[in-house]
Amino acid sequence: MRIIRGRWRESSIVVKLMIAFVLVILPLYGISIMITQLSSKQMQTEVEKAHESKLYFYHNHLQFELERMSALVTEFSFDETMSTLSTRAAIMSRYEVMSSLNNIHNKLGQIMVTSPYISDVVYYVPALHKRVSAADGIRDVEDNEWQNLLATMGNLNGELSHFNNDLYFLKSNPYNMNHEEPPNFILGIRLSAEELKHRLQQLSETGESEITLSFGEQQHVVISSSEQPAPVKPIRKVSPEPSESMQVTKFQSDPYLYYSLHDKDHSFTLTATIPQDVLRAPLEQYNVWLWMVTFMSVVIIVVFSFSIYRSIHQPLAVLIRGFRMAEQGQTSVHIPSSRRDEFGYLYSRFNHMIERLHILIDENYVARIRTSEAELKHLQSQIQPHFLYNSLFSIKQMAEVENVELIQEFTDYLGQYFKYMSRDSHTEVSLGAEIDHALVYASIQKIRFGSRIQLELKDLDARYKMISIPRVIIQPIVENVFEHALAKRSQGGILQLSYQQDQDNLSICIEDDGDQLTDETLNYLQSAFEEIERIHENEEITGLLNVNQRLRIKFGAAYGLAALRSELGGLCIIVKIPWKGE
Repeated sequence: MRIIRGRWRESSIVVKLMIAFVLVILPLYGISIMITQLSSKQMQTEVEKAHESKLYFYHNHLQFELERMSALVTEFSFDETMSTLSTRAAIMSRYEVMSSLNNIHNKLGQIMVTSPYISDVVYYVPALHKRVSAADGIRDVEDNEWQNLLATMGNLNGELSHFNNDLYFLKSNPYNMNHEEPPNFILGIRLSAEELKHRLQQLSETGESEITLSFGEQQHVVISSSEQPAPVKPIRKVSPEPSESMQVTKFQSDPYLYYSLHDKDHSFTLTATIPQDVLRAPLEQYNVWLWMVTFMSVVIIVVFSFSIYRSIHQPLAVLIRGFRMAEQGQTSVHIPSSRRDEFGYLYSRFNHMIERLHILIDENYVARIRTSEAELKHLQSQIQPHFLYNSLFSIKQMAEVENVELIQEFTDYLGQYFKYMSRDSHTEVSLGAEIDHALVYASIQKIRFGSRIQLELKDLDARYKMISIPRVIIQPIVENVFEHALAKRSQGGILQLSYQQDQDNLSICIEDDGDQLTDETLNYLQSAFEEIERIHENEEITGLLNVNQRLRIKFGAAYGLAALRSELGGLCIIVKIPWKGE
């Protein structure tokens, strides 16, 4: 018989060789990945630091300008001409009032040129209904104009105020919570939104990022370097919440990455919005090299695997296939080969081994099988209905008291018992039939002993009923319970039958509450069940040893009987048999 090629097995030496080769390649590949990842992270870190530096630079610049403008407003709010004009106007001539207003206009112009971020400086005198502007000059003003401006003071949760889409630094003298009561004057610096946007555009030209400047806790005023700013709505925070106000916080939301810097003193937030593609662009070269290394590694593994498959796996699979066929009993297997390498020698030794095995099977194995079958027949022949005499005596007693119904029930059980025991056509039966036979025997004994004993019998699950076992296995154990534990009990005797399933095994537990079991007897039973070849002369346990030996002949040394002390106080015999569930 020719050997066809065996299947690939994970436990084969070829697989182990290939795994070893892969394990050699993997560290080199892992080092390449690690270098790529470290380089990628380093480059990404440098790019992030560059954007953070830009934010810090513009923040420091803007903070300096805002603090300088705030200081100018505070300084000029104490100017003698500005602070006393409202109170002196009543005693001044029209010429003197206009001269003072022109003087104030000149001072406002001086303030305006101090910073490119100032678009105008305004001065209101509610008592004179006048407004002085560095950009627009002097004009009359209605009360609602200065009242509306004064009402916005500090509405951005800081020194800045928001009025008519413009940002102001405002000071009033005296400060009053009632905005309808006119102060002596109102001094304000209006910020240039165009200059702020221009500076943001200059900052965003390098790095391909978009810079957004927002004022207020709720971002009431937003100035962006782009005409259509990207939505600043982070989805997932990358860095933890900063513990200090001047720390850059990173957010991520496809397809953008956000760097945010918040200034609590002036209530403004700088946000740099960078597309993810811009950050990943420098990493593309590393990814190309990584893919090339991956491709080369795969090619090397495939070539090596094919070489191993041709030179080792195929001839080794033929040899393994031959061994498996020999295990299945095909002693006519033969491996033809003209190889001159190590596998050729193994093939010739295998063929010689099969020839020798065939001879040994004819001489030894068949003889052992026949001996085992003869021993099984002998063991089965030892099972006898020992209680026949007692059963006939019980029928005689029931006849004397003319208990016809009980005689009918008893003889029906007795007929079922002897019908089962005398059926020799099959040496094996289903577990369900064997349990039914044992229950028939227990019912007969129940009628004999009456109320002196109780039967606690658990129903057998339907999925176990078709398990094939040797005949007359359970009944001898039940018989042993009645003979040694319950026969001499005047009351309170208990026989319990239950089942336990553990993985692929089924255990049948037969227990009693007998009070005659000693530790010496229990130890003797336990050792007797483990020593199959031992010859026992104690007739009281011959039936149990018979059952144990038959089960081991049928299923192997891992199965059979085990003896324990029952929770009821008596003996617990466990019948362990294999079971393969669906």
